[in-house]
Amino acid sequence: MTDGRGSTAQLAIAGFCLAMFSIALPALVSSQLALMSVLDPARAERAADQIATSRFTADVIEQTVERAVAPIAGADIASQLAIATSSDPRVTGVISSSLMGAHRTIVDPDARSVPDGNVAVRTAITQSVLDTATTAGFDPASVGIDPTNLDALDLDAVAEQAGLPSVVPTSVPRLGLQQVAETTRIIAAIAALIFGFVAVIAHPRPGRGLRRVGIAAMVVCGAWLVGLLVTGWIIGLVADTLFGEMLQTVWSDAVASMLLLVGAGVLIGAGVVLAGVALDGWARQRAQRRQW
Repeated sequence: MTDGRGSTAQLAIAGFCLAMFSIALPALVSSQLALMSVLDPARAERAADQIATSRFTADVIEQTVERAVAPIAGADIASQLAIATSSDPRVTGVISSSLMGAHRTIVDPDARSVPDGNVAVRTAITQSVLDTATTAGFDPASVGIDPTNLDALDLDAVAEQAGLPSVVPTSVPRLGLQQVAETTRIIAAIAALIFGFVAVIAHPRPGRGLRRVGIAAMVVCGAWLVGLLVTGWIIGLVADTLFGEMLQTVWSDAVASMLLLVGAGVLIGAGVVLAGVALDGWARQRAQRRQW
C-alpha cells in the first residue's frame, strides 16, 4: 500500500509538472517567434524600406497626386507630377520613417512620441509636387497653387475622398511588446526546463516521463508549424494596405528561420521520445536481470 501510494503521488507530481511544461513551452516558442519576426527592429526596418519603394506605395502616391492636381493643372501635368513624386527619395524616406515610428511605438517601451505619419507623408508629397513642378518649368502660381502654402493641394481631403489607405493607423498604442516578449521568453525557458526535469525525475519510470515530455514538445512545435503555414496564408489574403504589406514583408523575411525553429523543435521532441523509449527498455531489462 505504501509503495502504491508513493507511485500515485509520483505520477501526480509528474503529471502536474508535465502540464506546466506544456504551458511554458508554447509561451517560450511564441515569444521567441515574435522576437524573430514582427518585433525584430532590423527586419521591420528592411520591410519599411521595401514598402516605401514598392509598386503598391507608388500607385497610392500617384493616385493621390493625380486626384489632387488634375482639377487644378490638368491631367497631363498631374500624371507627370504623380510619376515623379512616387519615386522621390524624400517621399519614400518619410514613408519608411513613419512606418518605423509606428513600429517603435508598439514594440519599444522607451520609444519617444513620433509625429503623425500620415501628415508627414502628405506634407512630403505636397512639397515634392511643388518642387517637381518648379523644376520641370511649371509655375504653380499660374494654376492657382501657392508654393508657400503646403496645404494648398489639400491632400488630406483628397486622400479621404478617394478612400486611399493611410500609412499608419490613426491611433498607435504604446505597448512595449519587445520587453514583454523578452521577459516571457526568460521566464518560460526557466519554467520549461525545471518542470520538464521534474516531470522526468518524479515519474516512477523516468523513461516514460522522458517520453511524455518529448511528445509534448512534438505536439507544441508541430502545432506551431501548422499555425505558421496557416498564418502565412492568411497574411497573403489580407495584405492589401501599406501596413499589411509591411507585415507580409516582415513575415516573408522571417518565415524561413521561424519554420526552422519549430521544425527543429519537432525533431528534438522526436529524439527525446526515442531516448525515453530506450531508457524505459533499459530499465525493464535491468529489472529482469535483478529478478534472475
